[in-house]
Amino acid sequence: MSTYEVVYPLGRRAPRSKALAARPRSLDGLTIGELSNHKFDSEFTFEVIEKAILKRFPNVKFVSHREFGDTYGARESEVIQALPGKLAEFECDLVISGTAG
Repeated sequence: MSTYEVVYPLGRRAPRSKALAARPRSLDGLTIGELSNHKFDSEFTFEVIEKAILKRFPNVKFVSHREFGDTYGARESEVIQALPGKLAEFECDLVISGTAG
């Protein structure tokens, strides 16, 4: 008789280590960083998102995904590691990531 071990493919849920940040009441006056993996026509997607947000909140500033680098690919580890510093440098209040698929 054979014995097989079964492994649940999704693994165990890890407990949250931090509380989630509070959502802002308005986007007015905030700075939004854009993160991209350059898939799914991200140039077009960010353009559409920016226009839609600016229509409702004309005082929003955007930091282009070009400032951060690709969050996927050959340099992704380097880009992700540098993110906290760059987000602070550009004074980003929020981030848009994962825009299409």
